[in-house]
Amino acid sequence: MKYQVGNRVTGVINNITDLGVFLTLPGRQSGLIHHKDFSGNWLRKRNSLKVGDQLRVVVVHNYKGKLALSLSRVNDPDLKDPRNPFSNSKPEEFDRLLNQTVQDADQEIKKLKQTLINF
Repeated sequence: MKYQVGNRVTGVINNITDLGVFLTLPGRQSGLIHHKDFSGNWLRKRNSLKVGDQLRVVVVHNYKGKLALSLSRVNDPDLKDPRNPFSNSKPEEFDRLLNQTVQDADQEIKKLKQTLINF
C-alpha cells in the first residue's frame, strides 16, 4: 500500500526507542512517530505505551517510502486525506457527495443481503 501525506491510518506499535515510536501499518509498512511529536511529554508518554498497542496516526511526510507519522496532528484540518472524497469538496458539492455515498452504501448492502440469501 502506498501512503500519501494526509492519510489517516491505524498502526500497531512494534518498537519504542529513544528516537520515538515505530508502528507497523496495513500493508506491512512501517513508520515512525518522532519523540518531538509528543512535545515535552515524551518520557511520560513513552512509559504509558506498549508494544502491541494500536494508535491512529496521520502521515506527515513520505520520503522514498520512509514514513513520518504524527499522533498530535491526526485532527489537523490542514492535512487533508487524499482518499477522503469529502476532504477537498466545496460546500455546494457536499450534499451531492453525501447523497452519492449513501446511495453507494445502500447498493452495497443490497448486494450483501442478496449474497446471504443465496448462500
